[in-house]
Amino acid sequence: MSKNKVSITREFLRGLEATGKFQEYADAELTGFKVRVLPSGTITFTVRYYKPDGNEGRKRIGTYPAMSASDAREAARRELEQTPLKRDTAAVVEEKKRRRAESVRRAHGVPTLRSFLDGDYTTYLKTNGISEANAAVIRSAFPDLLDRALDEITPWLLKGWKSRAVEAGNKQKTIANKLHALQGLFREAVEDELIAENPVTRIDRNGKADVVVRYLSTEERERLYAAMEAREEANRDARHRTIAHRRMRKQIPPPSLREVRYTDHLQPLVVTALNTGMRKGELLALEWDDVDFEMRTIHVRRAVAKSDKRRDIPMNDELLACLTAWRPLAHKTFVFGNPETDAPLTDFSTAWDALLEAAEIKRFRFHDTRHDFASVLVSKGTDLYVVKTLLGHSSYAMVERYAHLAPDHLHAAVNSAFNEPAKKRAPRKEAAA
Repeated sequence: MSKNKVSITREFLRGLEATGKFQEYADAELTGFKVRVLPSGTITFTVRYYKPDGNEGRKRIGTYPAMSASDAREAARRELEQTPLKRDTAAVVEEKKRRRAESVRRAHGVPTLRSFLDGDYTTYLKTNGISEANAAVIRSAFPDLLDRALDEITPWLLKGWKSRAVEAGNKQKTIANKLHALQGLFREAVEDELIAENPVTRIDRNGKADVVVRYLSTEERERLYAAMEAREEANRDARHRTIAHRRMRKQIPPPSLREVRYTDHLQPLVVTALNTGMRKGELLALEWDDVDFEMRTIHVRRAVAKSDKRRDIPMNDELLACLTAWRPLAHKTFVFGNPETDAPLTDFSTAWDALLEAAEIKRFRFHDTRHDFASVLVSKGTDLYVVKTLLGHSSYAMVERYAHLAPDHLHAAVNSAFNEPAKKRAPRKEAAA
């Protein structure tokens, strides 16, 4: 991806052409203002900056030609004026937060906790395969806050809630779990620009929230694969009946599925998830150009990675065989595309839920395939740095939850460090009698 400094003008934009790869150009006049050209030819305006914590931030401003270059530059300027940056002083950061809050309130209006929880946030949980138990926790734990606007729920109110929870005898870990669920909701509200700041991040938590690491047992894995194969055979039988029915009516029958390895996207999708640990959004955006069969590597593009960093994931034998067999049957551009719309799949929850039911697997979200991938690696002695890199996490905090799965590996490290030198010490000679 090129990162040349140019003057982003109407004339420059008119000269841009799709090359089949991502292109990015930085504006010479306004630092942080950039234009991107997607492989499809879509031209988008973005603003990029460094946050006070040092992490890089990025926001999409609009698309060309719906938005002109001058309007995009002005929108980017306003965005930078309201966004706390690494170079800002503490006072400037607070002033920018205040301006953004006022701007968001004027532009959108702010929903209540109840309306956001029952509407957009529940939709977000379903779309991303996240348990709706988080929503249930919020409803039961914060009833007095449900009818308040999101921007009215302040750290001061939450500190009061925490004090009352402690007085009621709640354990610190229980309190942390409830705040953790609420923090996830507010994080999404900030992403949707309904509010400017997540108030839960300013509440001290003495107990750590429980993070459930759900992975497949050996028996569950066997049942899952058996259910996928049974589903393939059921699809073939259904197609055979359709062919017979069409022929009886002297209609053109669809092609037979008897000789194909996969009848649809579900099994290749699940096999890819279990063997790469990729997020749902990364999987659905995956293109065949991102799959290098020769090098046995999947490239997760920066544009679709949650961490905003490209990463490469090796393909094992199972995945290589799976994708090799799936490619001639799949969408031409997207690994998991929708043949009816010529676009990526957007949802497969119905098929996934039916598969789990057939396999008799309980409480296993699609997102848990990431946990399963990491758990298998760690249980085999893989270093946590490697796991962090493969999953695309920015810090060790997210992978430390798997450390307990490698007790033998930790014992081996201690034994290697301390027992070996002892073996090399010369034995003590007894004094002559």
